[in-house]
Amino acid sequence: MEIKFSFILNTEIPIGLAYTAYKEGYIEGVLKIYLNGNVFFDEPYINLAEFGIQLGKWIQKIQSGLRENMDYETIDHNEAIINFKYTADEYWFIYSIWQIFESDEYIETNSLVKAVKDFIKELNKELLEINYIVTLDKFID
Repeated sequence: MEIKFSFILNTEIPIGLAYTAYKEGYIEGVLKIYLNGNVFFDEPYINLAEFGIQLGKWIQKIQSGLRENMDYETIDHNEAIINFKYTADEYWFIYSIWQIFESDEYIETNSLVKAVKDFIKELNKELLEINYIVTLDKFID
């Protein structure tokens, strides 16, 4: 199965109380996840920096040989929003509480790692372009 992440970073600097969160690393945007070319996940207001950091920490574990599930958790919700569950034999199952459809296919480790690395690299590039306080440099090879 093919997986792809796309995003649109909200580069407008908020005002008022939202500015405090922005200065602490809360930067929203649109996140879409595609499975075999079909939109599986589409959320217009997700903290992309937080998601990128959690993916980066997970990738580091995967690259060191661990096969640990990735659960994207945020303070805004009391359950994980996105999960990559390791099934065995280098395959993963993706699930989200906000998924658009249920997939019964599995993703190979190499495909998932490549998609996540591509996402982190592109997100980091955009964060650097706006001189944002958070970067993902430490997660890029």
